[in-house]
Amino acid sequence: DDSRCDSSFTSMLRSFVEVHPSSHFPLQNLPYGVFRPRHKPCTQPRVGVAIGDYVLDLAALAEAKLFKGEALKGGQCFGKDSLNEFMALGRQAWTEARETLTTLLSAEEPSLRDDAALRGKALFLMDDVELLLPASIGDYTDFYASKEHASNIGEMLRGKDNALMPNWKTIPIGYHGRSSSIIVSGTVVVR
Repeated sequence: DDSRCDSSFTSMLRSFVEVHPSSHFPLQNLPYGVFRPRHKPCTQPRVGVAIGDYVLDLAALAEAKLFKGEALKGGQCFGKDSLNEFMALGRQAWTEARETLTTLLSAEEPSLRDDAALRGKALFLMDDVELLLPASIGDYTDFYASKEHASNIGEMLRGKDNALMPNWKTIPIGYHGRSSSIIVSGTVVVR
């Protein structure tokens, strides 16, 4: 149904979860992440989405059998310590998840709104969770996209007079990145 993508339709949606007007995470913007409850540090990391000042535990919704579509296969991908399995399912699963979450969080839908026990298991204040690295990154390639970046690296490698190679403006320069340098925001880095 194309109406789900219609901005006039989605802008009218309201969640039963109170969301401050200045929040970056209204019902129309549910970013995925991986978290662990702070008060249960031994809990397996799991996938969630931000909604207002809360994180909604998608593994708890899957355990309650609220992901009923074909592409998500019951939502087993949400009880994982990364988004990799969910991302690998593709667009049909992503669309199915977004539509399910939008429906479950809407003010008109009673499934989650009226189930206090499930809300107690699935909704966490953001201050009560530890956000974790959302994806397992095995390898990546980075590119010198900025002239300043390329010049700084070039100066370290070749000296100030030959810092920027003549072909830099016409050929993208990539290099192998270290996946170990990808860390959660706020992690102290010792150099």
